[in-house]
Amino acid sequence: MNNNQIKINSKIKKAIQNNKPIVALESTLISHGLPYPDNINVANESIKAVEKSGSIAATIGIINGIIKIGLNKDDIEILASTKNVEKVSLHNIALSLFNKKNAATTVAATINIASKIGINFFATGGIGGVHLDSEYNNDISADLTELSRNKMFVVSSGAKSILDLEKTYEKLETLGIPRISYNSNFMPGFWYEETTYSVDQNFKKINDIANYLKLINNLNHQSSILIFNKIPKGKDIEKKLIEKWIFQSVKKAEQKNIKGKDLTPFLINEINKLSKNKTLEANKTLIINNALLAGKIAKAFSLI
Repeated sequence: MNNNQIKINSKIKKAIQNNKPIVALESTLISHGLPYPDNINVANESIKAVEKSGSIAATIGIINGIIKIGLNKDDIEILASTKNVEKVSLHNIALSLFNKKNAATTVAATINIASKIGINFFATGGIGGVHLDSEYNNDISADLTELSRNKMFVVSSGAKSILDLEKTYEKLETLGIPRISYNSNFMPGFWYEETTYSVDQNFKKINDIANYLKLINNLNHQSSILIFNKIPKGKDIEKKLIEKWIFQSVKKAEQKNIKGKDLTPFLINEINKLSKNKTLEANKTLIINNALLAGKIAKAFSLI
């Protein structure tokens, strides 16, 4: 990657050079995933959670056409409060650089960038996946493609509840992406604790996960590894309620003809309203919790 297009802060650059544990964090949740000022609070609390674990946080985003690895508080403020912040995946990231825009990186873009500079761990709330009615609209997130072709150890609470979770689960297997979990036998449902889809392995100890990831490294496995971390107890929401709110929100989106990249933020916002912000609180909690677990695993991995 051209040095004129990317700026790595000194702390992270030194950590890369010295093989210190680093966790990449995406920035779409700042600009498009959470309302202001929750977005700033969650971004900063996620950084703190990673650092509390003994690892180093590297929030990735684009400021004035420059990819920044390790956004500072001013950068986060820009992405959180400025209008017309772009949401970039692989198909449009170069355009944001060319046009010198402020842009937030999706899971796909963040994984792609982080892997190129030697960061192995990444934490997010929920990955993208196969969308509802994909058999008609062929809408499948680029997150899955990037997970399949970049080696990254990814902590998430599964795919977002608004997606087709069964098809996403099956697609992960088709792409050769291992689906392991921390303290659960099933893939999480994002806002709710568990789906009915079994993981490839349930690990109950962080050191066991780290040792497994070392083995994966030695085998030169080429795809990412998904490490599922269910939402903490007490913040989870009943599956039936989530399904009801999703149904109502999808119907409203159809009536308003909302599609493509606008659909996910619309649905999440509508579901937040229907849940009286219970889903928003759940989202905030699981994002920070995932950052903490990723930091702990990265630290354990670095000590082996």
